[in-house]
Amino acid sequence: MKKLNLTLLTLSMVLVFSCQNQGERSSTNFNGFWKGNSGENFKNNHIVFSEIGDSIHIGHYLEFNGQPFFEKGSGIIKGDSIIYHVAVMRPIAAWGPDGGTHYLKLSKDKNTLEGIFITDSGHKGPLVFKRK
Repeated sequence: MKKLNLTLLTLSMVLVFSCQNQGERSSTNFNGFWKGNSGENFKNNHIVFSEIGDSIHIGHYLEFNGQPFFEKGSGIIKGDSIIYHVAVMRPIAAWGPDGGTHYLKLSKDKNTLEGIFITDSGHKGPLVFKRK
């Protein structure tokens, strides 16, 4: 648990410091429909982002080996990065019911979001979304 807390603290600090010199957020735009890029076992992997002020709201649907999965969440925008917590609405049994936190940074060309997820129980992995 201490390792997870240290990892979360470190990631948060990196995102905050990397965003401090990004200037106005008006040049970023997370709104819209994005496609997940998670591997061959993932199909119909789509996420919708909606900005309201400095808040971000999401709905994410995918199919893993044919099993549907849906999560929703909200969080904050910091420059070219977003951090949001998700709640799993339709879980995949093998993954468990855990929600988690997603940490994503927008690419310079503004067409890719890349980062990591960390579930509430401590599992983590990469996330990549491409603008549609």
